Amino acid sequence: MRRGGSVLVTGATGFLGSHLVRRMLALGQTVHVLARPDSDFLRLRDERDRLTVWTGDVTDFASVLGACRGARPEAIFHLAGDTSLRAFSGDWAGVERAVNGGISGLLNLLRAASEAAPDLRCLVRTGGLEEYGAGPSPFVESQREAPCSPYSFAQVAGTHLSQMMQPHLPFAVVTLRPTLIYGPDQSSDFLIPSLIRTLLRGRRFTLTEGRQRRDLLHVDDFVAAALAAADHDDLRGAVLNIASGEGHAIRDIAQRIAGMLDATALLDIGGAPDRATEIFDLVGDATLARERLGWRPEISLEQGLAQIIAWHRSEQVVEA
Repeated sequence: MRRGGSVLVTGATGFLGSHLVRRMLALGQTVHVLARPDSDFLRLRDERDRLTVWTGDVTDFASVLGACRGARPEAIFHLAGDTSLRAFSGDWAGVERAVNGGISGLLNLLRAASEAAPDLRCLVRTGGLEEYGAGPSPFVESQREAPCSPYSFAQVAGTHLSQMMQPHLPFAVVTLRPTLIYGPDQSSDFLIPSLIRTLLRGRRFTLTEGRQRRDLLHVDDFVAAALAAADHDDLRGAVLNIASGEGHAIRDIAQRIAGMLDATALLDIGGAPDRATEIFDLVGDATLARERLGWRPEISLEQGLAQIIAWHRSEQVVEA
């Protein structure tokens, strides 16, 4: 991306989006965001005045069109998504929300960008390793997807929609499939921040037997991959896993964190049941990302966990 060039971000107020926005502001980019009227800018509270905010939603074509026309972006980062749809009990309402938000929203963005963003070179969108479901691991981009929730179903459908439309688009669409990402300011709906916060408060933490293997990536490494993808002109329709390639059992991760907090006695391993749609081996092969982006993770799990624990300790002091 050209330094000082215009970028448009959806999902900017979320965990991934806020880290990406901060990095781009630090690099001197002109950052526009598309945000719902009720969006909480808490993660970007100290950067709010440096952003141009377009009020709207990806499900509303008129607002997406207006944002594209006003921002005239050279790059778009589409990170908006309803992560609550990872949990699925078979209800049709969840599927409908995934179709409306995930698929129709992407279609609106592709169409609006085609019509009103003449300077656009690349649209980077995020999927996730969950798209591969219970398929053979480590996952490679060429294997058949097997989504197990409305969230991953919408991601898979969005990938195929993007690839179907790519020959007809004047800009590149790149799909990144990141593994499980962690870092500062992540919601306590996710394991690592929930575990750290609970143990820091001296409370017992209950989890499953922890047999699941997970590939963990620090958010700064994801941001580096997203920026690298936007800077390549030869990735039209590409799908790239963004992962460390290393699998760690959940129980081992929990024990490592508890050990760093001197709180191992507070772990209740095996006290909670596995989810019905649990993926037990979620590890990605990032060979293509290394070859095509020149990207590889820079932050080790040990470094990343130490950093996030320190961040939570400082936040705890602020809260107190």
